[in-house]
Amino acid sequence: MPELEIFMQSASTSDVLAAIARDGACIVYDLLSDDFCNEIKADFGSYLQSMPWGDDKLGYRDAFYGQQTKRLHGLFSKSPKMVDVLTNPVLVQVARDMLLCDDRARDIRLSNTELMVLGQDQPVQEFHTDSGSWPRAQRQERLLDPLNEILVSANIALTPFTSTNGATRVVPGSHLWAPDRKPQANEVCQAIMPQGAALLYSGNVIHSGGANETDTTRIGLYLGYVVSWLRPLENYLVTNKPEDVFALAEEAQQLLDIAPGGFTVFA
Repeated sequence: MPELEIFMQSASTSDVLAAIARDGACIVYDLLSDDFCNEIKADFGSYLQSMPWGDDKLGYRDAFYGQQTKRLHGLFSKSPKMVDVLTNPVLVQVARDMLLCDDRARDIRLSNTELMVLGQDQPVQEFHTDSGSWPRAQRQERLLDPLNEILVSANIALTPFTSTNGATRVVPGSHLWAPDRKPQANEVCQAIMPQGAALLYSGNVIHSGGANETDTTRIGLYLGYVVSWLRPLENYLVTNKPEDVFALAEEAQQLLDIAPGGFTVFA
């Protein structure tokens, strides 16, 4: 059974990038402190309590998103701590080094954020790649070079991810596979990790949510960083209150593609 390499938060970016280039993913411990995780969960708590399982505000709820899940958006208006996650030095540096390494983009942007809560009896999600949200761009970049990435994803454990509560399933090395290859059971591992750790992974690696066979909830915080010329999935001025977005620090606004004057000359 394959395993993902584990790093501490203080590990060198080059080592993390080497692991992602080889396996498509790795785990970084202690990205967020326990206190930080508990505080940001408290910020989201009232929104989650009022949200029914399987809620479908976006109009596309199906088996892929799960009937025993809660998916919360507009997170910058729901917790002031989100800006610290967005601009976390480890996440930003990994994203910049992966996506800007060969001048394929001028900058990076945040595609979307999502609080993903898996409840009891949520089955496994179907396998997919996150870059598949932009299939033409994904195909074109991979034709140029199999290691070309348009997206790097982070799934941060706000509760422990265990083998029985829905830890993300990952297929190491699948970011280099032919598009039609399907994973076999012996090629799959789980991103088992403690609270505060993060699964960092290629937009082209095959993965999915695991099954929650426990009576507890598994809470993960997702962020996806993309090349600056790619259209983000989330419109932050719609999902959040605009005044909250415009009050963020300059670095955060840049990552959310909020430019002074409302436009940019170069993407």
